[in-house]
Amino acid sequence: MSDPAFSAFSVAGFMQLTTRKANSPVGKFPDQQEYWPTKLRVSVAPHKANQNTGHGKYPKKAFKYITPSIISSFVCSQRNQFNMGKYIIKNAYVISIDRNIGNVSDCDVIIEDDTIKAVGQNLQYSDHTVIDGTDAIVSPGFVDTHRHTWQAQTRTVATDYVLVDYFVNLRNVYGSSYGPNDAYLGNLCGALESIDSGTTYIVDHSHIQNSPEHSDAAVQGLKDSKIRAVFCYALYKNPWWPGSTLDKKREEETPNWRIEDARRVRQNCFQSNKAEDLLRFGFVPGEPDLTPFDELCDNLQKGREMGAALTTLHTAFGKHDSGSRYTLQLKDRGLLGPDILLSHCNSLTDEEIEAVREYKVGVSATPDTELQMGMDHPIGFKLTDRGCRCGLGVDVCCSTSADMFHQMRLQLQTQRHLEHHSVSGIPHKISRNCYDVLEMATMGGARAVGLDHLIGSITPGKKADLILTRCDSPGLVPVHDHVGALVQYARPSDIDTVFVNGELLKHEYKLVHVDWPKIRKELRDSTKGIMKRAAKAPADELVAAGNTFKQYFISK
Repeated sequence: MSDPAFSAFSVAGFMQLTTRKANSPVGKFPDQQEYWPTKLRVSVAPHKANQNTGHGKYPKKAFKYITPSIISSFVCSQRNQFNMGKYIIKNAYVISIDRNIGNVSDCDVIIEDDTIKAVGQNLQYSDHTVIDGTDAIVSPGFVDTHRHTWQAQTRTVATDYVLVDYFVNLRNVYGSSYGPNDAYLGNLCGALESIDSGTTYIVDHSHIQNSPEHSDAAVQGLKDSKIRAVFCYALYKNPWWPGSTLDKKREEETPNWRIEDARRVRQNCFQSNKAEDLLRFGFVPGEPDLTPFDELCDNLQKGREMGAALTTLHTAFGKHDSGSRYTLQLKDRGLLGPDILLSHCNSLTDEEIEAVREYKVGVSATPDTELQMGMDHPIGFKLTDRGCRCGLGVDVCCSTSADMFHQMRLQLQTQRHLEHHSVSGIPHKISRNCYDVLEMATMGGARAVGLDHLIGSITPGKKADLILTRCDSPGLVPVHDHVGALVQYARPSDIDTVFVNGELLKHEYKLVHVDWPKIRKELRDSTKGIMKRAAKAPADELVAAGNTFKQYFISK
């Protein structure tokens, strides 16, 4: 395969962190509507020893397609430029998503190492780096529960696709055109887009396993982004065609090589895989309706034997649903559990929803792609109403941005429309408020992936994954309702600061831990190579050979 190597370059200087000293004057934020009453003055986390960031060890030999010096050249080290690991955000409006804390004006948040240490008013710590929160909202980082992160190079190609188009083109043409370096850049840049947009955790449903090198590169891309994530190794087979990046001999002689490769990735790249780790190993055992059910169940058990932190599956795509009722079949096999995350689920039956609730299965709703691609109405609120664990996801950036503000608005407004439409006469009340969907995008996602004890709220003792959104742009002045401002008005460009695991990754509206102009050039070069290879794909032959999803879906 022809996969151009990166060109080496050195790291340029980067942005300085602008801070305010602890004794500097800070403004006051007026009291505003609160969805939950403030119940605290100061909340403090118990003392604990410093913890490892938990990335695990990544053997250099695993990344033979990526020069280590080039990887490091993307990542800027700021450790000596400011007080790393000890911060205080002063005088912000805090939306904690913790009902014991509530929403607090003129509030401070103390971060020490990877942990939220304290939340309250008038906290003073003279040796902490101060970030001024005047006219700003501090909230938990978003939890993206379903993302095909590798697709960064395909941004905008699918804005007018239905699901059939997506499967034919993205999965079988563009996917088969990615080399290992493309997989690295796709995951790196996809994760950086998420961080820039205020997302601090993603479930990477990764079906770009064209070779072992692709898998290693995709893991490294997430690692270098410094986002919190679970890398879910998917067994889906992108098809070989002349000019693709797959090895025809390997695909023909050892068609199930991905099972052993997943085991290798787990052992080499995720030696710990604890809940506290920043990057963890997960698994995708196949595609329901496309993978024979016995094989799917066998693969699922193998993934658990590998120690997968999370097993995720697509299912119940509305009009595309085959009626197989895989959720109930998994229940009958005794395979449902809290380590399972189901994506979409638009056409789950009442019986399936009850099984999801009973076995504490997580669900990811992705309103944008579900509405565009004919998967039926987003099911998020229907599930939470019945006691299920449900979060939101972006799904694919080939048709939409990694903007969780957008997903919240779609989920909220489509549900409001559905409920208004079901009432005879004129609607007289709103049954869903902005807090409901903000909770779904943060704590709801954390529950769905089994990490609600660590992330999803601004609670002392939890990991310091949080964002600061400034309310000084033309679209955010004035603010009467801070939760409403965050859900209905804010944009990624309003996010000033992002912390992941206590590390400052975005400040003063810019990513500060990477050299984005350098990465941007590499991403554009990578995209050109992918599109050049994709243009040679024998589309008619792929359809004739049955290597696409098109025949499958058209027959439904």
